[in-house]
Amino acid sequence: MRADTDGDGKVSLAEWTAFQTERKAKGDPARSFARMDANTDGFVDKAELDAFLAKRFARLDKNGDGMLGVDERPGHKTAPNQEQ
Repeated sequence: MRADTDGDGKVSLAEWTAFQTERKAKGDPARSFARMDANTDGFVDKAELDAFLAKRFARLDKNGDGMLGVDERPGHKTAPNQEQ
């Protein structure tokens, strides 16, 4: 929620784009924002972010042990081949 620069408890697309630009993140910020905005209201709140990250973690945690091993981390040669 560091991207929530106006402190209203939710992140707008403009805030997300600025945050991603500052971080020099790869990829289209609008596309990643759309994946997180589960209710399509134009904002991402903490609940949506938590749900998104939980799903992402579950996909990466191939052995289901609740931890990411070296071989499960994004970018590792055996990690799932998907946009991070």
